[in-house]
Amino acid sequence: MMSFCHEYFRTRLKQVLGQSIVIGSLATLSLVSGLIPNLTAGSGQEVFSSAAHAEDVNSTEIKNYALAVLGMEPVRQEAYNEIKKIIGQEPPAIACYKTESLSQLPRSARRIAVNYCNRSKQIVESNNLSSERFNAITQELQGDDNLKNRISNELIRIQNSAGSR
Repeated sequence: MMSFCHEYFRTRLKQVLGQSIVIGSLATLSLVSGLIPNLTAGSGQEVFSSAAHAEDVNSTEIKNYALAVLGMEPVRQEAYNEIKKIIGQEPPAIACYKTESLSQLPRSARRIAVNYCNRSKQIVESNNLSSERFNAITQELQGDDNLKNRISNELIRIQNSAGSR
């Protein structure tokens, strides 16, 4: 009986923690849409692609998007905490594609933010998405509950399969 209780508690704890991470990841995405910049060489001009439509986002892209979000989250948390330590307060809203949001930071904090942006871009690309496609999906999920649910379900599925290993 005791073994069953321990196993049930451990399984339930994994589910709750997994859902917390999913909710945190989605909240982060909701707050910071367009995480990855696509600047044309030398122009300093932002380039944004048109938003993806939910029906155009296939299951492979959903999986790749979810993997990218999960890969970026620890990097984002680390950068956030380092910037907070440097400036001594909650960091302002920072979006990689908005150079003015980066320029308001002290130089050392700006370096951390730029490093985060570069690492995020690498993570997205290593999950077989372009930064343009990632941004388009991020924008679309802001107003599309179906897409948001599909991504949320994939995040949960990935975390549950990782937790059962």
